[in-house]
Amino acid sequence: MILAMNLNSAMKKLVLGESWVAKRMKAIRFALINLPARVLERSLRLIIRLGKYHPAFDWLLELRARIASLGSVTLAPVPGG
Repeated sequence: MILAMNLNSAMKKLVLGESWVAKRMKAIRFALINLPARVLERSLRLIIRLGKYHPAFDWLLELRARIASLGSVTLAPVPGG
């Protein structure tokens, strides 16, 4: 449970932005997780199909780009470690 809370906190700060930091998981669930979409599995890939003109489409693309950019961050070495 602690890991889930830490991941939720990190996602709000790093990906969703400052306006989401004070919001609860219920708000994230209604805005992000409960989107009407179709989940498909093809060629060992997971695909989420959402209508192109859905109000959250551009927002989800922006979030996806932010998550992808987190993988390219290099961490500074820890002194004495």
